Amino acid sequence: MSFLSSLFSGANTAAGDQTQAKLAAIGAAQNGANTANTDLTSATTNAVAPLQQNLTTANQGVTGLGNALGLNGAAGNQSALAQLQTTPGYQFTLGQGNNAINAAGAANGTLNSGNQATTLSNYDSGLAQNTYSNYVNQLQPYLGASNSAAQGISGAYQNLGNQQAGVQNNLINNEVGALTGAGNANASAALANSNQAQSTVSGGVKAVGGLLSSPTSGTIGTSILSGLASIFSDERLKDDIEPVGELFDGTNIYRYRYKGDDTMRIGVMAQEVQEKNPDAVIDVDGFLAVNYGKATDFSSDLGAFLRAS
Repeated sequence: MSFLSSLFSGANTAAGDQTQAKLAAIGAAQNGANTANTDLTSATTNAVAPLQQNLTTANQGVTGLGNALGLNGAAGNQSALAQLQTTPGYQFTLGQGNNAINAAGAANGTLNSGNQATTLSNYDSGLAQNTYSNYVNQLQPYLGASNSAAQGISGAYQNLGNQQAGVQNNLINNEVGALTGAGNANASAALANSNQAQSTVSGGVKAVGGLLSSPTSGTIGTSILSGLASIFSDERLKDDIEPVGELFDGTNIYRYRYKGDDTMRIGVMAQEVQEKNPDAVIDVDGFLAVNYGKATDFSSDLGAFLRAS
């Protein structure tokens, strides 16, 4: 293992393990949320089924009431008339009444007379009016039943929406917490790497000078010594750069590898640090190196303040 690999591997491995654990937690939370939503939907469907059946039956009564009141046009009127004429007992009562009137007319000699016709007409009209009134009264409760069933269905689905929203909010909070933890783990690894790098360079400039050579020419041991344990962080020397988190002061932390080296590392970009804290960056043979102590000093103080507050 190279010097740089051994320098960064411990903290990076720990950060990687924490990141994988956080991602696994996110996956488990997502599976749990999917199961909860499926169970909620199933329970709501079962609860709504009888309400839907009640609504269908009630709506038939509402339609009949609308027909009887003349609200549904000519077709509705015709349907109401047919329904009235087939009302249980109507035809029987009508027949019995007419037979009685005819028998009375035959007995008193008024059969087929105008008086008998008037008597039959009045009886039939009164029976029809009474049957119509009873029919309308019997249909009116369907209005309340329809409204009640519709409100029950609406409430069930509204409750489902609220519960699923709660599941989703919990999932989002869990994911944010997990991703924040992963970012903090990677940021902590970067700080650990910087501290380890500074300690190693300060205690063994010769080793660093012998290993870290300029991408153009010559060694940089003397330059690193004069730069107070700065290490290369120039983005031009890196490939596969991707952000993984940030420090307390907003400094971005990236995962990357040096060109020609397959080992993935965690750290800052010298160009970004130079914009915020130019004193923490030096130029070494045309490439930028970062003093991690200076670069993270403010973030460390800010973190300590936030933890204490």
